[in-house]
Amino acid sequence: MPKSKVTNALKNYKGTSYSVGSKKYYLTKTDMNHMLERHHPKYWTDSKKSVKKQTFFDSRLSVKDIERIAISVAKQNRQTLSKVSSNSSKQVKGKVDGVEYVLGVERGHIRQLYPVAK
Repeated sequence: MPKSKVTNALKNYKGTSYSVGSKKYYLTKTDMNHMLERHHPKYWTDSKKSVKKQTFFDSRLSVKDIERIAISVAKQNRQTLSKVSSNSSKQVKGKVDGVEYVLGVERGHIRQLYPVAK
């Protein structure tokens, strides 16, 4: 997969953030790039980190859809996320449009989002 494909997809991506209590979580272009390359069939780079079962987003999901899902899962876990210390990481689960997702935060960033293996 040429890197340019994901670069083009994110060319105008500005990122977003989610605030809960005194915490703010950022979803940057770099974070989104990681999610797309690891879990979107259109942008997958086949980077085999020791995963038992690679899961993928629905191939019809756009960058904006994935952002919406990430924020939705964050909102479902606002209680938990409000307690994560700024230099640590945490994974939470949530359901969006009937699909269960894992969202990972690390050092104030939304770094991970992927569908749970069925």
